[in-house]
Amino acid sequence: MCRLFGFHSAIESHAHGSLVGARDALVRQAIKHPDGWGIGWHEGDRVQVVKTAHAAVDCERFRQVSASVRSRTVVAHLRKATVGELNPSNAHPFQHGRWLFAHNGSIWGFELGLGSWLEGRVSPHMRRHIAGDTDSERLFFFLLTELAKAGIDPLGNEPSDAHMVARVVREALVELDREARRWGVDRPLTNVLLTDGRVFIAHRAGFELHFATRKHFCADASTCPAEKVCLDTSRPGWGAVNHLLVASEPVQADQNRWHELADGATLALDERFHLHHIAPAADWVAPRLPTWLQRQIA
Repeated sequence: MCRLFGFHSAIESHAHGSLVGARDALVRQAIKHPDGWGIGWHEGDRVQVVKTAHAAVDCERFRQVSASVRSRTVVAHLRKATVGELNPSNAHPFQHGRWLFAHNGSIWGFELGLGSWLEGRVSPHMRRHIAGDTDSERLFFFLLTELAKAGIDPLGNEPSDAHMVARVVREALVELDREARRWGVDRPLTNVLLTDGRVFIAHRAGFELHFATRKHFCADASTCPAEKVCLDTSRPGWGAVNHLLVASEPVQADQNRWHELADGATLALDERFHLHHIAPAADWVAPRLPTWLQRQIA
């Protein structure tokens, strides 16, 4: 399946080490995830997105973009296609206004009717912005539709409450899970990242997802103007943080202290850089991977 990576930091940071430079960088994972890549980041009020249908491992442009990105917020994605053709429109992250979204997983039964149900839940205004033919892009605009219903700006221009955004995303994904059961298809796998450059949301449902807010060491500690919360290992992984990294597989593991996020759990980083950890619902049962997929990734 796909690979996710994202970070939100109190100070501008280079993405190159995590994407290309480190021994366990994202680009190394592209051998098994060759169906396109994308990098999105915020530059002040502007959002930049570069996407292609090429494998990142063989793509000089991936290295060039990775080397040039310096931002407080980055979302990167390697695609292994399950729904949709191989073209840049179907690569992640998807963008609408300030919002960036990336998905690792699949919505099974998409072509059997569940896709029509999902697209039907997207408001007509949002639907006209869908450019590709993936389940992931429709999931994005479904979530934006639900955010708009809750009074949250679907363009991300107005500041939003991170905890409310997380709650809306969780409830929408649970509704999709419930609908899949009603259709009698395998439950969806929905690891997602969503950010407007001020708040950052990560949710796990299906595949492994890891996060880091603390470091073993920081090469920039002597010049970093922020309080060194990231080096205080006596604190838990949430609460006051300097940064949040989220990834399908840990990167720069020699530097970052990674933790596995529980299935069904959500992270919500607010504008004050307070990280909220929302535990799985009491009745949540992790979706099982289809047998054929278990064999493929074994």
